[in-house]
Amino acid sequence: MKTVILDTETTGTQEEDRICQLAYIVLDESGEVIEYYNDLCTPPLPIKYEAMAIHHITPEMLDSKPTCIDTKAFNRLNELNVPENIIVIQNAPFDLAMLEKEGFRNQMRLIDTFRVVRKYLPKQKQHGQQYLRYVLGIYKEESKLIDRLGVEVKAHDALGDVIVLKNLYDYLLKLHTAKEMIDLCSKEILIDIMPMGRHRGKRIEEVALNSRNDLQYMLDNFELDADVKYSFEHWLEHTRGEVRLTIGFGKYKGKTPQEVLMQDHTYLEWMRDKADRIPTELKDEISRVLSNLA
Repeated sequence: MKTVILDTETTGTQEEDRICQLAYIVLDESGEVIEYYNDLCTPPLPIKYEAMAIHHITPEMLDSKPTCIDTKAFNRLNELNVPENIIVIQNAPFDLAMLEKEGFRNQMRLIDTFRVVRKYLPKQKQHGQQYLRYVLGIYKEESKLIDRLGVEVKAHDALGDVIVLKNLYDYLLKLHTAKEMIDLCSKEILIDIMPMGRHRGKRIEEVALNSRNDLQYMLDNFELDADVKYSFEHWLEHTRGEVRLTIGFGKYKGKTPQEVLMQDHTYLEWMRDKADRIPTELKDEISRVLSNLA
């Protein structure tokens, strides 16, 4: 069993963008580094300036470089791509999507450290690895691995990020086993603490009880990742029986649909059929109440 700790740099972050650097280290079962790869490659489109400003890879650096699929790194990655191995990535959907554009389909057991940190270290203000590098003090271990590999590391370089990620993974292994993290990442993760918005840092259950329209608004209007979406939906459903759904605007603000029903059912019909931006949960309750009238 081997563990691959991987990062890419890309021409940008959009659907059309591609890999311009692929780096990873390979650990044996005892956690020792036994291989490392750090290849620049020529993508099929120019590097965007926004990306260049982050990773500092310029077109001149890619002159005469092979395509991604022709690099030693990519070919060895395919050899390592077997179910008994583990792959560790920070924010895995991005890197795996980029690798898929090169024809790579991951077969290794996955640990996404971003998801693990958000679950197991929820009180951290941020979950990015550069923030965690300092707040967890793992930067102090970097020089040992850099010296052992005999490499030069630059900020936001893929290999530099891999070294940070290796130390973050070592930190997480002190809290949970690799198997526990693999199991966690194999399905949707229930998050307890709000990771975003004006309620950031509060328990999602508390927000679902006291400001549930805010959660519903984000579900209806934001592009949420799978874990956040799953958690918002879970806590809204879990607390459904403990709250009063009330109208949030207009002349009946603060009243429940049931309270408005006999007084002004046409207003409820207007809300159901024509009002914009009504929380889905409230609209469902209005529909339910009106169905009783029939």
